[in-house]
Amino acid sequence: MFSSGIGTVAARKRRECLLSLLIIGLWGCVTCHWSPVEDICTAKPRDIPVNPMCIYRSPEKKATEGEGSEQKIPEATNRRVWELSKANSHFATIFYQHLADSKNDNDNIFLSPLSISTAFAMTKLGACDNTLKQLMEVFKFDTISEKTSDQVHFFFAKLNCRLYRKANKSSELVSANRLFGDKSLTFNETYQEISEVVYGAKLQPLDFKGRWKSKFSSENTRKELFYKANGESCSVSMMYQESKFRYRRVAEGTQVLELPFKGDDITMVLILPKLEKSLAKVEQELTPEVLQEWLDELADTLLVVHMPRFRIEDSFSVKERLQDMGLEDLFIPEKAKLPGIVAEGRDDLYVSDAFHKAFLEVNEEGSEAAASTTIGIAGRSLNPARVTFKANRPFLVLIREVALNTIIFMGRVANPC
Repeated sequence: MFSSGIGTVAARKRRECLLSLLIIGLWGCVTCHWSPVEDICTAKPRDIPVNPMCIYRSPEKKATEGEGSEQKIPEATNRRVWELSKANSHFATIFYQHLADSKNDNDNIFLSPLSISTAFAMTKLGACDNTLKQLMEVFKFDTISEKTSDQVHFFFAKLNCRLYRKANKSSELVSANRLFGDKSLTFNETYQEISEVVYGAKLQPLDFKGRWKSKFSSENTRKELFYKANGESCSVSMMYQESKFRYRRVAEGTQVLELPFKGDDITMVLILPKLEKSLAKVEQELTPEVLQEWLDELADTLLVVHMPRFRIEDSFSVKERLQDMGLEDLFIPEKAKLPGIVAEGRDDLYVSDAFHKAFLEVNEEGSEAAASTTIGIAGRSLNPARVTFKANRPFLVLIREVALNTIIFMGRVANPC
């Protein structure tokens, strides 16, 4: 079984007022009286009158050579929702690289870039001037074809429908985001209502629990060595199974493996460098385009999979990483422009900090795999005709929604011991 939990918090007071982000959030800024739609998944833009105080208009972009060769949009998918998913994944890889650069190679990393992006999208609704511009650029919202920033919230609502309201209940993903402020602040009522409908704000943190489509039998789990980046080794419980999975050996021998959860709409992707190449090198070379190319090349392959049972946790401030990426004004009292956050339209609000916390747990649990995709085995076999994927050294892990390739979680397993 795989489970994950996440939250984000921001605090500390300076000047007269500040906002605190719990990347679980409540947001709002509209002033009209409005009754929530019954079902956001079937709503039209006119059904959600999001009227921010300020609107960012994306500059006209010239068509570039090869633009016509873009990826095919998934069937029954809104083009703007697809573009938003691409924007989120683009942000995910860039933010991850900044975070990895700030950490030791022996440190585990785990985060939900989607949760971070969603929380700051809520903040964007009340932003103006350069603060709004930086939010649009850093989170890649300006890559969406829609010319005005207010429509991003509607597309987030549609994306949430794809992620959180699946008909298949075997994998469960729940989201919650909340914006906390100083006790003297009064949030607009309509502002809070829209946060519930558009972003699905609840009281619990983002949480995902999924069962493997192809189960790892606990009878095949053995103690083995895991080799860390610093040359040290430690003992882990290494899970094992032979089955058919989507797999590819890509550039310079890096192995990419996709493990589906039951339902097939959400999967875990493992990226394992060859022995002679460090994971840090792969992280530096990983771009949205490279990642997409690797995923597109995956094909059904009969594999022998060795994967450690582990639980990793991570917590960090996102402030410095976002500042490095260009989001500066939001965190500076003298520069932040957030007049649309509260009913009074105050101009002295800013975000003091934002903290992110997440965990990932992986073990053998899961539903019994279908006979057509699983090879029944008794104990471990040694078959030279099968490809071996042995994660006994640091590797990357992604949790993604397949159709849109939305990166929900992303991390590094450097020390599962």
